[in-house]
Amino acid sequence: MKYNNPLPPKWLDNIAARICAPHLREELIGDLNERFALRSERFGRQKALRFYLREVTSLLRPSIMKRKPSQYASTPFFNVEMIRNYFKIGTRVLRKNKGYSSIHLTGLAIGLWACMMVATVVIDSLSYDRQWTRGNDIYRIVSVDKKADGLEERMSSSNAALAPELQKLYGEVESWSEFSTTERHFKLNEKDTDGMKTEVLRMDTAAWKMLNTQVLAGSPKRFTPGTNNIIVSKSFAEKFYPGQDLVGKIIYDMPAYSAKPNTYLVTGLIKDLPYNSHLRADVIWVRQNKPETFSPEGFATFSQNYIMLRRGTDVKNFTSKVNKWHQNLSKSYASKTVVFQPMKDIYLHSDFALNQHVRGDAQTIYIFSGVAALLLFIACVNFVNLSTARAFARLKEAGVRRILSGSRGQLVLQFLTETLILFGASVVVATFFYYFTLQSVENFLGHRLVQTFITNPEMAFYASLMIILTAIFTGIYPAWLISGFKPANTLRGTITATFGQNSLRKSLVVVQFSISIVVLLATIVVWKQLNLMKNKDLGYDKRHLLSIDFISWDGKASAFKNALLENPAVVSASITHWLPGQGGGFMTREIPDPAGGKGRVKVWYIAGDLDLPKTMGLKLADGRLFSSQLSSDAINADSLQKADFMKFEEAAMLQPSILTRSAAKKLGIKHLNERIKEANTVPIGIIKDFHNESLYEPVKPTLIVAHRSPEYGGMLIRVVPGTEKQVTNTLHQLWKQFFPSKLLEIGNIEDTLNKQYEAENRMHQLFLFFSGLTMFLSALGIFGLVVQAAEQRAKEVGIRKVLGASVAGIIALLSKDFLRLVTIAILLASPLAWFSLSKWLEHYPYRTNIDWWIFAVTGLGALTITLLTISFQAVRAALADPVKALRNE
Repeated sequence: MKYNNPLPPKWLDNIAARICAPHLREELIGDLNERFALRSERFGRQKALRFYLREVTSLLRPSIMKRKPSQYASTPFFNVEMIRNYFKIGTRVLRKNKGYSSIHLTGLAIGLWACMMVATVVIDSLSYDRQWTRGNDIYRIVSVDKKADGLEERMSSSNAALAPELQKLYGEVESWSEFSTTERHFKLNEKDTDGMKTEVLRMDTAAWKMLNTQVLAGSPKRFTPGTNNIIVSKSFAEKFYPGQDLVGKIIYDMPAYSAKPNTYLVTGLIKDLPYNSHLRADVIWVRQNKPETFSPEGFATFSQNYIMLRRGTDVKNFTSKVNKWHQNLSKSYASKTVVFQPMKDIYLHSDFALNQHVRGDAQTIYIFSGVAALLLFIACVNFVNLSTARAFARLKEAGVRRILSGSRGQLVLQFLTETLILFGASVVVATFFYYFTLQSVENFLGHRLVQTFITNPEMAFYASLMIILTAIFTGIYPAWLISGFKPANTLRGTITATFGQNSLRKSLVVVQFSISIVVLLATIVVWKQLNLMKNKDLGYDKRHLLSIDFISWDGKASAFKNALLENPAVVSASITHWLPGQGGGFMTREIPDPAGGKGRVKVWYIAGDLDLPKTMGLKLADGRLFSSQLSSDAINADSLQKADFMKFEEAAMLQPSILTRSAAKKLGIKHLNERIKEANTVPIGIIKDFHNESLYEPVKPTLIVAHRSPEYGGMLIRVVPGTEKQVTNTLHQLWKQFFPSKLLEIGNIEDTLNKQYEAENRMHQLFLFFSGLTMFLSALGIFGLVVQAAEQRAKEVGIRKVLGASVAGIIALLSKDFLRLVTIAILLASPLAWFSLSKWLEHYPYRTNIDWWIFAVTGLGALTITLLTISFQAVRAALADPVKALRNE
């Protein structure tokens, strides 16, 4: 017999059940269902539904909703004893499954450690220059020159008279000052031959309004005219002059441009300047604030100028006003604008500021923040994958707990407790390694980290909060999955993984291997780019080339050079106004484009003595190099400028020069030894292009001119290979004879040029490290899943072996699914990596190719690592005795 009683919608029944008290629920809902059935037969379903809805609404009365007190004591969801029990059971479970616990602990500890370390670097970098009281109102004036080709050239310096002019014209400017950092070698006694290398901040007296410093002794804000005023930090005084009161004393430097040491009066002692500032220094050198007269025409001195705007100033509107005034000054200013760079952005966003000693790189910060986050993501994916795979081994435990009146929420809380215990243990391990590797990271970065999880309790608190949230989000899915099956099915063992669960696990494996492959591809491409920049032909021989930094030669340049050339290890030497790695030349000039049009050609000028081309190893393409037998090849530039500037200009207009190929092409040179009026030179030779700047810039059109007996400059010294140390000793000996009180700074040009690419070198090392970690964590996750798969399929493997399956067949059975997933990851990661790395390489004018073999090697490496990871457990499962797996049957 078939009953067909009409029933109300289930959702209305559920609402009624929630409204009614438990002891009234069955009787009331039963009556409501009977009346619904009768009304449906008499009046139709729609009218019965309206009556039913009205009756459900009428249940909202205290007499029906009031719960009857239970005769049994209720157990609160959060009970101290229960929570303690959860931790006890969780600890036992983790001890029992030591293998899986070790995999979880290792992966999570590595992920958390990497995240903590990178977060420290990121937070420390973002903290720069945020401690100044008026820091939000201080801006650096950046000069922007818009070129005809749409490019922009930025400089951190500006016209020295611009800042005081802006204060005069605009009420928004409250104050201004000039800031720059340099190095000095200080000594307490004038006759000392060695000095202490010290970071010095140069500023003027107006800077006291902009920076907040804590005075410990003296009156540093009171300027003493007639001498150099300096203020020393507490750490400087304690390090170099412990127990001495320096205030009021005279200290000396080791000069580069004066014959005698300069004197400095110590006017005050202050608390150390913030280390996390681009104005980092141990000594402040104060000068009087003397505004220059602003003029849009003629020559102007440039310096790093900072302005402090009044609180509440709209910077965008102020910038617009200033640029409108600036571009209307003259025709030469039409393409030039100024940008006001906030103080807090200077550290990370100053890739154009070549003279800024303390600076970071925002791009590197963003890249490695992402890599560290992905590393933690991989570790969490491993946890989720292995936990869900292990879920079926704990189904009976979950079923028994549910039958013994355990709620689903309590089960979820139990499994989340295990997750929190694992994360807690991982945090302890990660913190241990964090503490002992922090110094190594600081050495790698080359500077101290001010903001760390050890020194900043607030950072530690937020990190703990983030870790707890990560643990909850990571553990909630496995806990919800395990607790969600019906108790009867779990006890009968009739539960199998659903398609969605398997798909999720496989998707997560593909994602984590895709991340690992992208990082590995990035490592190879960064390595190739770094090799290209280090090994590219620069147009001159950078090997076995030493340098002496710029000094005033005091009329002894030729004598010092000749004395040095007596050493047989010295091949040649040259006094020069330019050194590799220190800018593109001693000056630039923009001349009208010989090809016509409104464009202008920018030409770089390098000056040195007659031996400069020979010492550098420049390659002649046409014409000739400078000759010592032709007196007209070089001019006495320094002495002529002092004696008669007009004669100097006349001589410079007819001065012979050597041009690079690109300069000859830009200037339209068809014949040598003919004067180029616009460039004020007579080309006598053309050399192959050489890179006078780093490889971040394309080859620049360059002219080389010769100066005789220069008073200022550096020196390049070509030595016999392997004799660098010997020549360095000779330089020190000669220096004591010729310049006993001057500072001697010797450099190796190859090392100097390689330092230009420290960012890429550091990035390569970090990518190499992170690619190893990501691949290790991915392999660790695969290993855990293989172990679990071998356990789950033990009976299947046993039956296959009994039926004659070979060991190779069993290994292939357990391996093919994982190898298929890694292959999918390779196919997904390759185009993504290619696109991202191509975008990254666009910043370089000289860039490496992303060849096909990079993807082949990376893919083969990932498959090999996967195969090696799973082969051990697969072989072990294939060789296991099938009797042990089948004896329960």
